[in-house]
Amino acid sequence: MMRMRFFQKWSAMVLFMAVLLAGCRSSAPQVEFYTLNSLSPATEKANPTDPAPNIAVGVGPVQIPQALDRPQIVTRTGPNKITLDEFHRWASPLQEDFTRVLAENIAFLLAIDRVAVYPWEVDFAPDYRISLDINYFEGQWGKNVLLDVVWRITDQAGQKTLAVKKSVITEPLSAADYEALVAAQSQAIARLSREIVQEIRHLQTRAN
Repeated sequence: MMRMRFFQKWSAMVLFMAVLLAGCRSSAPQVEFYTLNSLSPATEKANPTDPAPNIAVGVGPVQIPQALDRPQIVTRTGPNKITLDEFHRWASPLQEDFTRVLAENIAFLLAIDRVAVYPWEVDFAPDYRISLDINYFEGQWGKNVLLDVVWRITDQAGQKTLAVKKSVITEPLSAADYEALVAAQSQAIARLSREIVQEIRHLQTRAN
């Protein structure tokens, strides 16, 4: 009889834990994943009357602070405080996504096909190599997204520095949600892409 009561209590406990766990699973927020977007004909009109010569551009390496280069999307909540959201994450590593979007933007704005991201194939010889050191790339609710980056353009061998620039770009948030945050970050990269393309065109003019 005692053994029967023990098993009844044990079965009731197991059933209670199963129900509790099921409830926890059903109430847990669903993880959402995000990607940065590049420019497209629907959002930006390239100038077909002023295409760049058939040049090759190499993009990278891109250095991102370790605090930002993680699966969770990071937002700033104060001068010395950031927040990681476990349920809003990057679909791919932020460093890779940033580099991809920047390369696609540059190819689109210059109307060229020969753009590669670091590390590129050994037979790819870029006329211009672009490396970037990102200081800040985060958003703050109720304010904006900040992209603070130092970028360099070097020659084909990567030994001669052709230009060194610092870009500090802010983009307002259209709403207080992660979709708006990532959209603003994409716009910040778009503005950076235009600055880099403008400098490449300037270097080409000087070379000619």
